[in-house]
This record gives sequence, structure tokens and C-alpha cells, in this order.
Amino acid sequence: MTIVKVSLNKYLYALLGRQELVDQWWESPNKAFEGRTPNEVYLSGEDGRKQVAKYIIDNVNPGYS
Repeated sequence: MTIVKVSLNKYLYALLGRQELVDQWWESPNKAFEGRTPNEVYLSGEDGRKQVAKYIIDNVNPGYS
């Protein structure tokens, strides 16, 4: 399964409510990623994409994954 940022953005938009906040989320340092931005982690490879997707899904639907 390929994890596509466009799909993840739909979840983020549901959480955050504005596209500007979605864009900002991708570029802001995040403690969950040891201070790296979600975009850095996502671009690091398949494991990074899975890590970001899991983080988003866990926040949309706690206990799902």
C-alpha cells in the first residue's frame, strides 16, 4: 500500500479545519518525530510515511491502529 500525502491531508483537514493549518502542520517541528517536521519524516522513506500515517490516524481515531 502506498501512503499518499493527499489522502493524509484529508484526515488532517478533518482534525484542523483549515488548509493553512494543514500546511503549517507539515512544516512544524513535532515532538512525536523527535523535533523533525512531519514532512521530513514522510520524505525519509516508506517507514517514515508509515510513521506519519500512524500518527495522523491515531489522532483521528484513537485506538484504531
